Amino acid sequence: MLCTLLWLSSKAIANVKPHDQLVCLSNAYPDHLASPSHSNSIRSHSGKLYPFNPETTYRNYDDELDKADLYSQLRQPYQAGYLKMPPSINQDPGRLRHSPLFMDMYGKSSVEVSSKLVSVRWAPCDCRLLFSSVNGAAKALETVGDEIKQAGLSNYVSENIGTFNWRMIAGTNRLSMHAFGIAIDFKLPKMIGRYWKWDGGQINKYQKFPEEILRSKDLNRIVSIFESQGFIWGGKWWHYDSIHFEYRPELALFNCSQNINQSQN
Repeated sequence: MLCTLLWLSSKAIANVKPHDQLVCLSNAYPDHLASPSHSNSIRSHSGKLYPFNPETTYRNYDDELDKADLYSQLRQPYQAGYLKMPPSINQDPGRLRHSPLFMDMYGKSSVEVSSKLVSVRWAPCDCRLLFSSVNGAAKALETVGDEIKQAGLSNYVSENIGTFNWRMIAGTNRLSMHAFGIAIDFKLPKMIGRYWKWDGGQINKYQKFPEEILRSKDLNRIVSIFESQGFIWGGKWWHYDSIHFEYRPELALFNCSQNINQSQN
């Protein structure tokens, strides 16, 4: 019951200016999205329509995860910078995704996504990784690697355990961001390399957010470097996934979700 009430309260955002949020989104993805002409949707340059509807209702949070439109994608603010306290229940900024947008930008099949992958030099291990060239993602990842090495933090992210992989998120029918070639996971030290399903998968009932990842100054320095280039971190989700980073400039760089929150003032 508590989870349901918190989920409903998170939907209650007053005085939203949808047009502003859509302008922000088009600025984040200018190669794909046209400037919006309506407040309840936005079009791609090819004419594909994506809905943005604050009035849409869902049975529960899991239902919203499965059916998220662009409003859902932006409604939770992503707070860049040092993580000082655990997220509130079901606060997973970036985990709500409108899949059609990502499929249209990065590819609708393994073959289509693969055609847009490029080999990226990852400085922390002096190795090569495959990442999408779309929206500047590959260039951003290479810059992140260079800055992490310069900061002397390579040992944390020298062993990647996954970039491109055309697959669903485990236990769901939703495509993983790895399927689009815009996510990367790392083998982090045991106490800070945490995923909620590895820890029992009962986060809304019994699990607690692992505060070890809050206290790791070096990990938070790495996170800040990723964020500065447009990546979000799964360690800032209530359904935590601290090994996971994904390229989401609309949240990490353009703060489109922040604008939704600020419109309440």
